[in-house]
Amino acid sequence: MKRRSFLTTTAAASVGAQLISGIPVKGYNPLRMMETLAEEDDDRILIIIQLFGGNDGLNTIIPAEDPEYYNIRPNLSVPADTAVKVLSRLYFHPALDPAGTYNLRTMMEDGRLAVVQGIGYENPNLSHFRSTDIWLSGFNSSDPDKRLVEGWLGRYWSRAIQGFPEVLPDHPIAVQIGGTLSMLLQSHKGDIGIALTDPDAFFELGKGLSPDLTPMPEDTRYGREFNFVRLVAEQCDRYATVVKEAFDKGKNTLEYADNGFVRQMQLVARLISGGLRSKVFMVYMGGFDTHVNQQKEDYTGLHPFLLESLSTGIGQFMQDALEQGFADRVVGATVSEFGRRPYENGSWGTDHGASSIQFVWGNKVRAGMYGNSPNLKDLNSNGDLRYQWDFRRVYADIIENWFGGTPEDTEAVLEEKILPLGVLQRSTSVRDYLRRPGASEIKVTPNPATNATTLEWQQQNPATVTVELYGADGRFVQHITKTRVDTGVVRIPVHSIQSNGVYICNVIINGVPHHVPITFVR
Repeated sequence: MKRRSFLTTTAAASVGAQLISGIPVKGYNPLRMMETLAEEDDDRILIIIQLFGGNDGLNTIIPAEDPEYYNIRPNLSVPADTAVKVLSRLYFHPALDPAGTYNLRTMMEDGRLAVVQGIGYENPNLSHFRSTDIWLSGFNSSDPDKRLVEGWLGRYWSRAIQGFPEVLPDHPIAVQIGGTLSMLLQSHKGDIGIALTDPDAFFELGKGLSPDLTPMPEDTRYGREFNFVRLVAEQCDRYATVVKEAFDKGKNTLEYADNGFVRQMQLVARLISGGLRSKVFMVYMGGFDTHVNQQKEDYTGLHPFLLESLSTGIGQFMQDALEQGFADRVVGATVSEFGRRPYENGSWGTDHGASSIQFVWGNKVRAGMYGNSPNLKDLNSNGDLRYQWDFRRVYADIIENWFGGTPEDTEAVLEEKILPLGVLQRSTSVRDYLRRPGASEIKVTPNPATNATTLEWQQQNPATVTVELYGADGRFVQHITKTRVDTGVVRIPVHSIQSNGVYICNVIINGVPHHVPITFVR
C-alpha cells in the first residue's frame, strides 16, 4: 500500500476506509500522550464491551424468586431450578455458566465480577441509535436537536493529556477491534485511537510511511500544517510497527473458543501480552435486538448463545491474563443502549425497554451485586423498568478510581456532577498517601429524618470538609457546606429538601470521600 493510500485513511485526510480481512478498518489521528504518565496509572487498561441491540437484563440476571416474572413471561422465563444461583437472591441465566471454561459465574465466586442492576438514565430514549449515542457520549439528552458527536473517553483523554493533539504518542491510546472508530473514542480535538482487525495487514498498510521530507519552519500556517501531516504520517508508520511487534511478541496461554467475540478478546490479550501500551480497548457484540425467537423452550437460542459467548470470552481472557500476569492491570465493563420490555411479546421475543444490567469485571472490582432486583409491579409511565443507577456512575468510577482522575475531571467530562458507584477499588497514588481523613465512622441522627438530620463523627486531626447531597441514582442535588474543622466531635446539620426519598451525602474529608445514605420522609 502506497503512503498516499494509507494517508487517506488518517484523520488528517478525514476520508476513506480500508478493508482488512473483509472488515472496514479506518486509521485515525491518535491523541498525544504526556511524555511520562503518572507512575500510579501508567499501565492501567480498560476494556469496553459494547452489546448492541439492547441486552435483555431480565433474562440475563433472573428474578427467580419473583412470581410476577413468571406471570409476565410465560414462555421466555427461566425457572428457578434451571437458573444458576450464584449469591443469595442472585441467579444467572444458565448460558452464563458454560461448562469446561472459566466464565462469569466462576469469576463472581472468585471475587472478580460485579453485577450492576437497574442501570439506565432519566427519561430513557428507546431508539437504538440515539440511546447508543447517549451511552457513548456520556450526555443524557434525548433532545434530537442536540448533536452527540464525541465520546466520554475521547473527552477525558484529550483533556487529560498535555499538548494534545500536536505531538503523538509512541503507542495508540485506544484500540478498537474491527469496524470504523466508535464515537466513544472521538473528541472535538481529534480521535484518540485506531481501529484494526488484522495486525499483519495493518502493518502492511502502514509500513514505509515515514516522510522523506524534513520539517518546515513553523512561522507560517502552511508550515505548521505541513509538519502536522508529516507527524501523522510518521506516527502511522510507527503504529503499524508497534502493533505488529506487540502481536508477534505476544501470546495466548490457552485455546480460545472458535467464536467471533471470543476471538476479539483473544486478540486483545495477545496485544497486551506483547507490550502494546494502549489504555483502552473496545470490542463489540451485535444481535441483542431480540424481537423474535429470543429463546427456545429448552433455554437455548439467540440470546442464550450471545450470553454464552460473552461469558466465555470474558472468562477465557481473564484466565489468560491471570496466567500471563497482567490481570491486575485490566478492568472491563459491558455497555448496552437499553434493556427490553418486562412483558414478552407474541413472537417469543421482547421489545425495546429501559434499564438493564451491567457487568464490571477484573481483579480490582468490588465484587458482588449492586442494586435491587427490579420491581415488576412498579413500572414507569411507559410500562418499562425503572432505573436505579445513572449509567455514568460507573464512568465516574473509571475516571476517578481507575484512571486516577478527580471529581473535577468527572464533572468536566460528563458536564454534570456524578458520584462514583464504588464498583472499582481506588488505585492508590502518592497523593492518596498524603491525605489523612482522620475520621471515625460517620453517623446520621435521626435517619430516617423529617425536617433535618445531623452528620456526626470524631475527627482526629484538623481537616477541610466538603458535604454535598446526591440523589440515590448518583446525580448531584445540592451543596451543603465547605468548612475547616478542628479535632474533636464534628457535627454538620443537613436540612430536608423538598422531595422525599433516599439520598447520598458525599462527605469529603481532606480529599477522601465518604458516602453516607440518608432517607427523608415527611
